[in-house]
Amino acid sequence: MRICIVKATKHIIEMQSHATAGTLIGNAVNAGYSLDDIEEREVDEAGYEAAKVVDPQWIAEQQAIADKEAAQAAKAQAFLDNLPSWAIVDQAVTNISDLPSAKAFIRKLARVVYGLVRDN
Repeated sequence: MRICIVKATKHIIEMQSHATAGTLIGNAVNAGYSLDDIEEREVDEAGYEAAKVVDPQWIAEQQAIADKEAAQAAKAQAFLDNLPSWAIVDQAVTNISDLPSAKAFIRKLARVVYGLVRDN
């Protein structure tokens, strides 16, 4: 496989698994990069992985993914931490004795289900 990078920043511009020599350079020049600022290399899978870990854009993308996953995990944990015990829920349902109370409970339940479906 071949990769084309910006020499100064190590940003990977393009990767192609079956490109011939010069193809990626041509593509980068056509995209507006200066020939002096770019480099094309032939690499194996390990070389491509090594190039990605020094690419600032790839690092930022991976950090954004990790941040999003951490935020989702924190939100899920906060939800779990705030759940009442089943005994409390069961007693609340058992104590419903009139239509307005039943409607209020069903509305709260629907809001929870909607939130779970929307977030997943």
